Amino acid sequence: LLIAIMGDIFDNIQENANSEFLFARAEIIIEIENMLSTSDLKNEEWFPIWLQVLVPTQSDEDNGSSDAWQGKMRALRKTITDVEAKLGSEISDLKTKLVESDAERRLAEAKRDEAMTELSTQIKLSNAKSDRMEEMLSQLLGQKTEEEQIDTKEEEQNDTKEKEEGGEA
Repeated sequence: LLIAIMGDIFDNIQENANSEFLFARAEIIIEIENMLSTSDLKNEEWFPIWLQVLVPTQSDEDNGSSDAWQGKMRALRKTITDVEAKLGSEISDLKTKLVESDAERRLAEAKRDEAMTELSTQIKLSNAKSDRMEEMLSQLLGQKTEEEQIDTKEEEQNDTKEKEEGGEA
């Protein structure tokens, strides 16, 4: 536990090292200026009217080599931020794909339902046609039966006439 606490303290110191360095430099400059006399402060050779400021062209956070000097915590924070951004975009992409997939599924279901309705209609029409054909067949068979009965009666009558004629002869 002590080692972990010391490691965290070291990381915090490393993270703030640059700021602490600049603060210490500013304190030293103020201390030196306080030790100088008024005539020394008015010396334009030592204290010109203008001040030259150097600005870095690249921030410390953008410079990958400075991560080692900025402390482990800053590097971890940067890594976590980068991973969060990447995961956020991937989650957004997945949500978009999920919405598209859901829309495609709904379209496929609508097409399936439409095809089922059409198929059901065709089956009903086929059943109606087969029922009609069955009725027509039974009517035709019924007519044949009547014709057969008429033919049978005619044959019986013919047979009877022949017998009668044969008995008379």
